[in-house]
Amino acid sequence: MTRLPHFLSTRLAPKAPPARCSARGVLFVLGFALAAADSGAAFLREKDGFGTNSIPERKLGDDELVIDEVFQSHLPGTLEKYGLRLSVHPHLGDWRDKDHMRMTTTLRYGLTENCELSAGSNLFFSHGHGDIKAFGDDGAADFKFGVKLNLGQTLFSGWETGVGATYERPIGHPAPELTDGLRHFRPYVTFSHRLEGHPGWRIFVGLRFDNVTKTSLPGSFAKNSFQDNSAGITGGFVIDRDNLHYTFEASCDTTRLAGTGRDEIYSIRPGILWEIPQRRNHQLKSNWMIGFALNDTYGPGGNSLGASFKLRYNRDLKNRTRHPVTPASDSAK
Repeated sequence: MTRLPHFLSTRLAPKAPPARCSARGVLFVLGFALAAADSGAAFLREKDGFGTNSIPERKLGDDELVIDEVFQSHLPGTLEKYGLRLSVHPHLGDWRDKDHMRMTTTLRYGLTENCELSAGSNLFFSHGHGDIKAFGDDGAADFKFGVKLNLGQTLFSGWETGVGATYERPIGHPAPELTDGLRHFRPYVTFSHRLEGHPGWRIFVGLRFDNVTKTSLPGSFAKNSFQDNSAGITGGFVIDRDNLHYTFEASCDTTRLAGTGRDEIYSIRPGILWEIPQRRNHQLKSNWMIGFALNDTYGPGGNSLGASFKLRYNRDLKNRTRHPVTPASDSAK
């Protein structure tokens, strides 16, 4: 995570015992997220004209909203059939914090109308502002593969259901600052509901599991991160308004259910994603996106408050018109 300047960063109660991820804590996370969605909807309808019955003309595929440290929840929607989408996300904060700069590169493919495959890697190169000369070291730090299925409204009326999994492992011998040295298998299920009469609003709930396997490679870890199997739950909302996407996530992760530890991590993350209209190339079917989020996290390492600013480039690799995916909840109307 990109750190705030010293005078804006805080550490609250670092020696306090970790909170327990009890049923009450989970209900608090979901209740807070859904209450924020409801109150925010009422406010924006009154002040900013949200809540019209029209759907934005151009909507992003759901996983195009996923940007590390800004919005990290997989929503059910998949890429259109035979769609091919390339995303490049440069980690600009690495110029200050690391000897290498990472370029998270992901390729997504719509295998069917309801099945999406993805593959990617953290490509890197030394930028010369640290202890290694410019381009003196480069390569790929890891490999990631994912699959996601959109089950539509087969389980709950009005709620789309998505299931998927990602597998990630380090490759080669990357510097410890570029990897955690672990293999991750992360299955998940997510439920999303569009508010009746206001299809630009959707609330979601997701469950996930992270199965961790250690490797011989050394790695680095964030202040509040697990090195053990864990399970988690996230609740929140997304507001789509033309080129702007307002997001909110509240989550709880624990090692009690799946790992050997008894630790919990709580996190709250409001954010905003902006697809820059001036940088959209209709002939190449490409766009630039900026993401910004605040993050308040409490875990074994204490409390931490931070902010993330991210930039990403997306491009369609198919030479045909891209049609936005129509959510099952809308097509059923």
